[in-house]
Amino acid sequence: MEWPGWGRAAYVAVVASLFVGAQVEVWAGTDVGSGGRWVGALLACGITLPLLLRRAPLTVLVVVFGCAALDHEFGSGLGWTWFATVLAVYGLGRRAGTRAAVTGMAIVGALVLAIDVPRLQDGAPAEEILPAWFFLAGTFGFGRWMRGRGRESEALRERAAALERDRRRATREAVAEEQARIARELHDLVAHALAVIVVQAQAAGRVVGTDPAQARQALTAIEAVGREGLVELRRLLDVLDPVAPAGDASRPGLAQLEELANRVRGAGLPVDVVVTGSPRNLPPGLDLSAYRIVQEALTNTLKHAGPASSTVTVRYLPEAVEVEVTDDGTATGRAPYDGRVGRGLIGMRERTALYGGTLVAEHEGASGFRVRATFPLVAT
Repeated sequence: MEWPGWGRAAYVAVVASLFVGAQVEVWAGTDVGSGGRWVGALLACGITLPLLLRRAPLTVLVVVFGCAALDHEFGSGLGWTWFATVLAVYGLGRRAGTRAAVTGMAIVGALVLAIDVPRLQDGAPAEEILPAWFFLAGTFGFGRWMRGRGRESEALRERAAALERDRRRATREAVAEEQARIARELHDLVAHALAVIVVQAQAAGRVVGTDPAQARQALTAIEAVGREGLVELRRLLDVLDPVAPAGDASRPGLAQLEELANRVRGAGLPVDVVVTGSPRNLPPGLDLSAYRIVQEALTNTLKHAGPASSTVTVRYLPEAVEVEVTDDGTATGRAPYDGRVGRGLIGMRERTALYGGTLVAEHEGASGFRVRATFPLVAT
């Protein structure tokens, strides 16, 4: 765990103070020991400056305590030695691994015993020596405790970072899912409106010179479909709102199938709507998905089936609702189905799978086509 900037600066200031104080004591003091001032000055450097190397706590401890032992042998008696050794022991406990920490404290114990046992044998008061041992042990223990707290804090930061990454990933996935849902809505809406417009425009083009009244009728249908498409585009955000009320008129559903059939009939495709079973209120999203599947199936029939008629069947079953769209398109009006799917069928399957349902899209007979989507319902 790295210290904050102010903590590092404070630590450097403390070490610098120890260094300056030790040098002042060497050069301004009267008792410099048997080694002289230059030896004292070098020992002062060896005792204080290594403390700046925080990433090598065992090395720092060995150098500091080694120089402190030499200082004791030369009799320099530097007053700053004790503070430097305390910092070295704390650094060992705070930053060293378990093996290095044990090795370092073994070295400290050996040096302390080598220095203090002879003093005790010479009659030095135990109350002046033994408390220092406990203080050094407590300093080391405090350093180990701070190391544990630092590791816990680091683990919490990493966990928070992981949670933040998961949250961002979930947000990206939710955005991608919403974009895909909007793309499906736009595809179903725009493809249906444009298919009807293209068919009506073709019809108007064929009769514009021979039957102006029919051409005007086709153009009127184009205008009506275009206006409906624009209105539905404006309502798209409301349609996509998952908490919109079930009876919201801006959200298409199976109740509007007859209106959809009328638009398709106006484009030249005869459509029958058959409802079996007892209609019921469906979840808004499921109701919208069933409607869009019927809309997409009719759009595909309108574009690809050629001269044909279509039947839309809605079956309200005890534990499911089923929508089926069939047509009797001619073989010349549609290329043979080879199992490949376009965006429309992909969208149908995604809508059905979203509610745990199944979709069947297959030829029926020689050239007709059938789309059947089954949505399971939760019993209430």
